[in-house]
Amino acid sequence: MAEVRRMKLKLVVVGDRGVGKTSLINRYVFNNFSEVYEGTLGSRLSFLVFQEVLGSDQVIEAEIALFDLMGEKAVRDKFKEIMFWGTHGFFAMADVTRRETILSLPAWIRTVQSVAGEVPYQILINKADLAPDRAISPEDTALLLSELPGAPFHLTSAKTSEGIERAFDALVDAVVNAALEESRVTRKTRVVVTRVLEFAKRRGPIGVSKKELLMAFKDLDVNALMREVQDLHALGLVTMEETGPASFRIVITEKGERELQRGTEPRPIAQGAV
Repeated sequence: MAEVRRMKLKLVVVGDRGVGKTSLINRYVFNNFSEVYEGTLGSRLSFLVFQEVLGSDQVIEAEIALFDLMGEKAVRDKFKEIMFWGTHGFFAMADVTRRETILSLPAWIRTVQSVAGEVPYQILINKADLAPDRAISPEDTALLLSELPGAPFHLTSAKTSEGIERAFDALVDAVVNAALEESRVTRKTRVVVTRVLEFAKRRGPIGVSKKELLMAFKDLDVNALMREVQDLHALGLVTMEETGPASFRIVITEKGERELQRGTEPRPIAQGAV
């Protein structure tokens, strides 16, 4: 029987006023389009359900909260923590007929990333039905390539539905893959943490030196291992004594032994939930 992995994801659509964010979402969610422009005040929320079968042993079921956010830059900058906290992926949208909306894309992307981190995103150049040559200018292309190298982008039209489904599929796939990778890293991290505690318990009051840790875990990245040791110390699961320049010795605490006895895996301080 296939394992079902359930996720709750937050996606947002950002960009200047009038680029077609609401129209694009309405086309995707409800398959309708209106020529009448209605600016978004604050945000609008749509819920989607996504399912994907990965091979024969895993099914992904994702509940997606899709936020359509107003395009006022002053509001964006003032309320960015509220608007973008917990975002797993986003669309940055521009209007192909208005160069200033393309020029503002890097600022929108940087603002979201300043809160949400390096989450997946896609650039949407909307209103393709109004562009005779169906392309952005060489100057704007050069700008995006220089400021956003490697950023995936799509030419879309909320009016004709061109490119919209492909863009949503690409973003959701990228977000789900990022979540799965983070989950794999988290599980690996917890295994490493448990192994470090078990090693320290075996050594008892003698403790474990930094050199011994590096030898025992030589298959791991040194910086990552040191971060986990620092987290164990911060959680009170080990004590850490400096024994020389850039050297130390750790000893498991009673709290650390209780964690092992209960069979629990302590969560590193810096680790976030998906």
